[in-house]
Amino acid sequence: MIERKEDAVSPVVGVMLMLVVTIIIAAVVSGFAGGLAGGTKAAPQASFDVGFMQDDGGMGPSHVEWKMVFEHLSGDSIPTKDIEIITYYTLTNGTIIKHTQTPASKGSDLYGYGTFTRVPLINDMSLGYSGNNPAKDFGNYTWKTGDVLSSGSDVGTSALLGFDITDSDYEFGSGKTVDVKILHVPSGKCVYDKEVVIL
Repeated sequence: MIERKEDAVSPVVGVMLMLVVTIIIAAVVSGFAGGLAGGTKAAPQASFDVGFMQDDGGMGPSHVEWKMVFEHLSGDSIPTKDIEIITYYTLTNGTIIKHTQTPASKGSDLYGYGTFTRVPLINDMSLGYSGNNPAKDFGNYTWKTGDVLSSGSDVGTSALLGFDITDSDYEFGSGKTVDVKILHVPSGKCVYDKEVVIL
C-alpha cells in the first residue's frame, strides 16, 4: 500500500486564505475611500470684490446709508443656495461679532415699505424690484460674472453683519475693518477670504 503524505497541503491553504482576506480588506478600504472622495464637490474657481459704499439712493445727503457690495469679477457661476457669507467685526474692546448669512436667513425690510428681502440682493432689474420678490433674494439666484450683489441699505448691511450699524456703540464707520468669508458649502472651502476696510 502506498502512503500519501499531505503535510504540504495545510501551509498552502493557509497562504491562500491569507491572500483572499488581504484582497477583501483592500477592496473594502478602496471602496470606502472612493466613496468619500466622490461625495465632495470641487470649489468653484472665481474672483470677487467686496466693499462698503455710502449711497443716498437719490434722496440727498441727509439720507446717506451704508451698502455692502459684492461683485463677481470672473470665473465660475455660483448658485447662491450653495454659499454662506460669514463676517467678523471687532469692537475696540476686543469683542468679536461673528455673523453667518445663509439662504435660510430671514428677510429684512430694507426701505421701510413693509416688504422683505433676504440680502445680499442681486442688482438685476430684469428680475424686478426687491421686496417680496423671491427672485432677488439671496439663495434663489445664480451669481454670474458681472453680477453685483448689495445689502441695499443700513438695514440690509446690519442684517449681513449681525448688528445695528446705526447704533454708535458698535463704532461702525470709515477706517474699521470687516473680515469677510464666502463659504462654498458643498466643498467646504472659502472662495473669498479677506479683511475689507470700510472707506
